Amino acid sequence: MLWRRLRRLYSSRAWGTFACDTSPALDHRHQIPAAPYDASPLAGTVSRSDAHLILHPAQYARPPTTWPSHVESASALLSELTSRTKPHGSLDGFRVNLSSGDDAALPTADAWDPRRSAAARWPPNHQQEDEQYWMYAYAMPGRLVKWPQPVSLRTLPSGAELRASLQALWHKAEDQHETHIYVCTHGMRDCRCGVAGPALYDALNEAVEKHDTQCRFEGTQPARRIRVWPISHVGGHKFAACALVYPHGDWYGNLRVSDAPLLVRAALAPPSSRHDLDDLRERLVLWPRWRGRLGMSEAEQRDHIDTWGPPIVHTAHITPQRRAGPSTRDTPHLLPLRFHSHDGQWYDVEGEEGESLMQVARRYDLPGIEATCGGELECATCHAYVCDAQRDDRQARGMTHEAPSWSADEVSQEEDDMLEYAPFRQASSRLTCQVRVTRALSDWMMQDGGRVELNRY
Repeated sequence: MLWRRLRRLYSSRAWGTFACDTSPALDHRHQIPAAPYDASPLAGTVSRSDAHLILHPAQYARPPTTWPSHVESASALLSELTSRTKPHGSLDGFRVNLSSGDDAALPTADAWDPRRSAAARWPPNHQQEDEQYWMYAYAMPGRLVKWPQPVSLRTLPSGAELRASLQALWHKAEDQHETHIYVCTHGMRDCRCGVAGPALYDALNEAVEKHDTQCRFEGTQPARRIRVWPISHVGGHKFAACALVYPHGDWYGNLRVSDAPLLVRAALAPPSSRHDLDDLRERLVLWPRWRGRLGMSEAEQRDHIDTWGPPIVHTAHITPQRRAGPSTRDTPHLLPLRFHSHDGQWYDVEGEEGESLMQVARRYDLPGIEATCGGELECATCHAYVCDAQRDDRQARGMTHEAPSWSADEVSQEEDDMLEYAPFRQASSRLTCQVRVTRALSDWMMQDGGRVELNRY
């Protein structure tokens, strides 16, 4: 009876509803589709970070239905921490997110406006600077610490001091036999997370309670205490529902309600690895839904699943072996492309069919393409103009104010949202990480004078 009351209290139904259209996340029967929203490979889709800080409300309830698309616009503390994670910042290499934590037991305050502009920020000395949060910090291998007291923007240590203090806490950390599962339920960022995420969140809570009940019936203690919490946008919403298992550091995607028991099983494994015959940490990973791991690059993630993932289990080997040698690839099909800088310099380069224009630009070190987020749709620093030539002068700067005659892929909602941050946005503006090299694109450039016009900055 007590659990039923608690489950209602912490169920996603207690949050209310998201102020967004959820129909794109449902199939023709108005159900969450069993198939993934996107068929792209999962492994290797987590950009590298070495640590993850997650804020939990300590003062006021902040349910996911009140989160705007960019939560840093509503939380002064989250905004400051996020700015420190930028390249060369004091927390470079860290991630920062918000969870609602156990906020069902907290008093309510003035609710955040879920439609708050992504560019909005609170003025200096606003009362938001005093709002307090618990800060959980995760690092590899299997490190979990909780900041000793609630923190607000006013009490936040300086960048160097905060990083040093966290390193000291991680160094002394011991396994607390506790696992945290975070489910992305950020519906105002993407409706798929707002539909598939809460369903998984509820299923995980039920699976955890079922496991705990079974342990009580058998007179045993659960191997680990599992807590399930929502989390704000973590990237890869096309892989919704997404979940993070900490302190193990594993990220999962394309999860459905039926995956909940297996995810709980993975959460019960030890958080660090011995790489021996009893390595439950790797054996219990839910490999078919595995996206990557904290502390690994995308390439390391792909190599790791090639070593440990299904279908073969090497029961007779101390050292895990690969299923097969490195796969051979056909000679890449290179296509000619043209980029034009703001100061009038032409760059005639080649791109591999299927890669993004951002990847081409970075390989040739072209100006104006920073791509700070590495193509994760987390910034607009790879913005450029994919446009036609001037009708009377093909050597002049292109017609950036018009949409190109080349039949490009439709701009996704996610790209359109991020283009709001692009300076000097025009009708031909694109994020080059979202434009793929194709034969049609190359022909348009070579025959019709199309080009990528690079920004000055």
